[in-house]
Amino acid sequence: MIIDFHTHARPGQGKIDDFLQAMDEHRIDMAVIHAVGEDAEELAEVNEYVYKAVQAHPDRLRGFASVMPFAPDAPELLQHYIEEYGFLGLKLHPPMQNFSPIDPGIIPLMHKSIELDVPVLFHTGPIFAQKAVTAYGDPLLLDQLAIGLPEAQIIIAHGDPLGPDPVIAAKHPHVYMDTTIVFARMARLIPGIGKELLEWMRTDDKLIFGTDANPAKTWRFAYSLDPILEMDVPKESRAKILGGTAAKLLKLTG
Repeated sequence: MIIDFHTHARPGQGKIDDFLQAMDEHRIDMAVIHAVGEDAEELAEVNEYVYKAVQAHPDRLRGFASVMPFAPDAPELLQHYIEEYGFLGLKLHPPMQNFSPIDPGIIPLMHKSIELDVPVLFHTGPIFAQKAVTAYGDPLLLDQLAIGLPEAQIIIAHGDPLGPDPVIAAKHPHVYMDTTIVFARMARLIPGIGKELLEWMRTDDKLIFGTDANPAKTWRFAYSLDPILEMDVPKESRAKILGGTAAKLLKLTG
């Protein structure tokens, strides 16, 4: 089973039918759609859009909510999306939402994610939005967050195989790294980096396949999938990367 753990969809960003057709073309069984936005109003609209898409295609799509982490009702809002909408996790974008992952103000929301037993995917790395604070996307901040909250399930999005990300994921029991965009770019520049990455991480249970695809950019499926398919690793390891570990995080398997 191939699970794309990191995709997006929002109003005006292409058609869900095109998205599903591209999934079929690349034999992707399931995609997790993450809501994302800069403010509470935008997030409410995108969360609703993702919910409706998942409801229309429950066999192919799953959803992650997003909330503004400093909002007084952020923990309660997350609980609403998990329990009432059936979302399976939380997406946070520190540069876009203008917060540091180690700001004490996000602790109540993180505690709620622990209570609900759901993973939190954090954007890391740069983003081409002028007002986004790039420093908030530093994965070293997630290392500090995980030290303080060792029970939190954290996914480092856009993990850099040449940076500290693999070690951060490997050393914390509940931290993972996804392959979205950055790994795919590095794999094209450095043949064999996939096998080297797993050896460096000392585990094959912490790397998760993702593409950042959306209905308007379905080419990203192949861009991030092909390097995984070409990795010179045991088929059991590839199966974990492509869907096995994601299925466990999403509680699709025992």
